[in-house]
Amino acid sequence: MTRKTVDLSGCRWQMERMRPGQGEKEGLHLLPAEYQGTHFSWNFGSVPGDVYTDLHRANEIADPLFGRNMHRAKWAAEYEFWYCHRFEVPAEMKGKKIRLIFEGVDYSCDVWLNGTHLGRHEGMFSAFEFDITDIASWADWRGGSNMLMVKLDPPPKNYRNCGGTKVNFSGDYFSGLVPFGIWRPVRIEATEQVRIDSIRTDVTVERLQNQDNAQVALTVDMVSHSDSTQKVTLAGVLQGKNRATAAVHFEVEVNVPAGESQISTTINVEDAALWWPWDMGAQNLYTLDLEVKQGDAILDNMQEVIGLREVTMDFNPGYDNEFPWTFIINGNKHFLRSACWGGQPSFFYGRNSLKKYEDRLAMVKEANINNLRIFGWHPPEVPDFYRICDELGITVWTNFTLATQAYPKEQAFVDGVLHECVATVKERRNHPSQIFWMGGEEVFFSGAHEESGNKQLMQVIGETLKGYTNIPYGLASPLSSESAQNMGFGPNESMHANEHYYQGGKEYMEEYYPSLDCAIIPELTAASAPNIESLKKFIPADELWPMGPSWAYHWADIDMLINLNYEVFGDYKMDSLEEFVEATQIAQGTVIQFALETYRRRKPKMSGVAICHFITHVPDIKWGVVDYYGKKKTSFDWLKRTYQPLLPSLHFDKRRWDAGSEFKGGIWIVNDYQYEYSNLTLEWKVLYEGQETGVAGSKQVDVALDSSEQFAEISWTLPNNAFGSFEVELVIKDEDGNVLSENAYELLVGNQQAAKAQSLAYLAEAQARLDKYGHSVYRYFPEMWEELEE
Repeated sequence: MTRKTVDLSGCRWQMERMRPGQGEKEGLHLLPAEYQGTHFSWNFGSVPGDVYTDLHRANEIADPLFGRNMHRAKWAAEYEFWYCHRFEVPAEMKGKKIRLIFEGVDYSCDVWLNGTHLGRHEGMFSAFEFDITDIASWADWRGGSNMLMVKLDPPPKNYRNCGGTKVNFSGDYFSGLVPFGIWRPVRIEATEQVRIDSIRTDVTVERLQNQDNAQVALTVDMVSHSDSTQKVTLAGVLQGKNRATAAVHFEVEVNVPAGESQISTTINVEDAALWWPWDMGAQNLYTLDLEVKQGDAILDNMQEVIGLREVTMDFNPGYDNEFPWTFIINGNKHFLRSACWGGQPSFFYGRNSLKKYEDRLAMVKEANINNLRIFGWHPPEVPDFYRICDELGITVWTNFTLATQAYPKEQAFVDGVLHECVATVKERRNHPSQIFWMGGEEVFFSGAHEESGNKQLMQVIGETLKGYTNIPYGLASPLSSESAQNMGFGPNESMHANEHYYQGGKEYMEEYYPSLDCAIIPELTAASAPNIESLKKFIPADELWPMGPSWAYHWADIDMLINLNYEVFGDYKMDSLEEFVEATQIAQGTVIQFALETYRRRKPKMSGVAICHFITHVPDIKWGVVDYYGKKKTSFDWLKRTYQPLLPSLHFDKRRWDAGSEFKGGIWIVNDYQYEYSNLTLEWKVLYEGQETGVAGSKQVDVALDSSEQFAEISWTLPNNAFGSFEVELVIKDEDGNVLSENAYELLVGNQQAAKAQSLAYLAEAQARLDKYGHSVYRYFPEMWEELEE
C-alpha cells in the first residue's frame, strides 16, 4: 500500500478562549465528538490560520489592520485558545500505522485525541506528529467520531527567550502584537511498518564542452515501526518534470533496522538539464520518485521535485576578507539583484493565500529581481513560496529568526534553536532556489551583543547544519558593523546601508552610499507612502490629511519622509495628500536608482545588493515597493529599470549643480547576463526644460559577459539663468536599431551646500521632537501629550 493522507485543514475547525488553566479544569480536553456538544456554539476558525483572524471573523475584535486597532487586540494574547476538529478515519487506513501530523504551530500547544493526551510541542517551525493507531475511532458517527482538541498557550512576550523558535514581533515596524495560531496544515497519514521520513539531495555539477553532467548524493531517512529488521528495496526514478529527459532508474537493497535509519546512494545524470536563476538560463526541474518495496508489495512512496544545480562561494576580488561573498551557480557568478522579501504576505497567517504568493512573486520577477532575502525579522517561508521561486528562477537567501537581540547562553535555549533550524533546513533543502542559509540578523550590532553568546550561537548553528545540507551558510548580517568589528570581524565583509534613511537628512545620498566599502550589502532601506487607494483601507478618513496619529502608528517616519522629499525635490511637497504621496514614492525610487546603481557598477568587487523591502506584511507607510494590498508604488518602476540585467548607468558626484557650472558624469554599462554583446550602440543626451540642449552622443561598443565598464563621459555647462531641473537619458540599441535598455535621470539646478543646510535645519527640529518624546509614534503629535497634561 502506498501512503494514504487525509488533510484536516480547512474551515471546519472551532475555537474558544479560556483563562489560562481553565480549559483543562473544565474538561474541554475530554469532550467527545458529539454533533451538538459543548463546542457546538464555539466560533469557527480556519487552519492554517491565526487567532486574530479567527476573532475578527467572529466579530470579537475590530480589524487589527485598521487605524490603531492592533493595540486593542492585545488582550487576546493573555488567554489560551482551544481549537477542536471532528473527523472520520477512512476504512482503508485500518491495520496501518496512522500518524497525526502538524506541520507547524505558533507557538506552544497540547494535543488530545478522543480524550487521550498525545503530547506537547513548543517551537513554531518544526513539524511534529503523534502515533494515533490505537486511539483513532472507527465508529460511524455523524460528522466523524474522532475529536481532535488543541490547546494553544498564550504566546511568549519576551522575544529574547524565543528567538530562532518563533517569528519576531518587536522592532521598528511591529506594534508589539504577538501572532499565534495553527499556522501550517494538519493531516493524518497511514503507512505500512516501513516508511520514508525525509529526502536529502546534494547536487554537484560537471560542465563539459558539449554537455553537462550532474551527480545527486541521495540520502533517505527511513523509519521502521517493526520490532525486527526488514529487508526492503528502495527503487527510484529521476526524470524531467518540465522538460523531456532520459529517465534514470536505480535500486538499492537494504536491511532497515527498527527505529530510524538512513539509506544513501548516488544518482549519476548524464546530459543533465541544469537549473539556473532566470537571468542565467532555464529553470529545468526533475521529479524524484521513490518507492520502498518488499517483494511485490509497495510499502511506501514519496515524490520530491528538485533542480540539478550546484552552489558554491568565492572570495570577492579587491578585499582581504575572511568570508566569501560571491555566489557561484553551476560554475558561473550570480550577482544578487536582490530584495528583502518583507513577507509573508500578511503578518496574520490566516490572511495568506496561494494567489497572494503567486501574484507577488510574479511581480518580483517583473521587477528584474533575481534573488530574495528572507531576513531574521520574518519567518522562513512556506513550501509554496520556494516551489514558485524554483519555477520562476528566483534564488532565495533564508535567515533563521534570530534578530536584534542579545540571546541567552544556556544550553536549553541553544538546543531549542538548533532543533528549529534543522527542521527548517530539512523541509526546504531540496529546492534549487534555496542557495544560502544565514544565522542572524543584526545580532552583532550593539554592546549588549558583544557581551552575549550570539557569536558562538551563530557558529554552532553553522556547524550543526553541515550534517543536513551542503548549501552555504553565513553567520549573520551585517558582519562589518562597529560592534561586529569589535568582535573580530573585518571592515569590508557586509554592511547594511540603512543610515541614509535613518539619519533623516544628515547625509545626502551622494555622500552616504559611495562611502560604504564592502563585498555585499544585504539590506538597503528606502521608504514611501502607499497609494491613496491603499491608505484609505487602513487610515481613518479624519486622519488621512492632515496626517493623523494612525500614520505614525503604521510606522511612517514622518520627519524622515518630509526631509527626504526636500533632498530629492528641493521642496517638502506638503500642499496636498496627493502631492505628498506621489513625492515620497518618487523619492524612494530616486534613492533606489542612485544607491543600487552605485553598487552594481562595482562588480565584481561587490557581489550583490538587496533593497529593503519588496513587500510588507502589514499595511505600512515605510518599506516596500509593492504595498500590503499588492499595489505597486511608482518606485516599483524605478526598481524595475534599475535592475535591468543589461543596464546603461550614469555615474555622477552630486544631484545639484549651480547655474553656470559644468555638469560632468561617466556613462557605464553593467551586464549581468552570461553572454557578451557585440556592435551595440550606446546613446546619450541632456535635456533642459524638456528640450534638447545639443549635448548628445553615441558610441559603438562591445560588452563583455558578466561585466561592468565605463564607456564614455558626458558634460554640459548649465545656463547662467538655469533653474529647476535637467535630465540625462541613456539608451542601448542592438545593431538593428532595436532598443535593448533605457535609463533616465533627473538632476537639480541649485546649490548643494545651501540645500544641505536647509535639510540640517529641519533635522534639528525633528531631533528636538525625538529628544523630548523618544521613539514614540506620537512624537509627531505633541498635542496628544499636552491634552493629557491639562
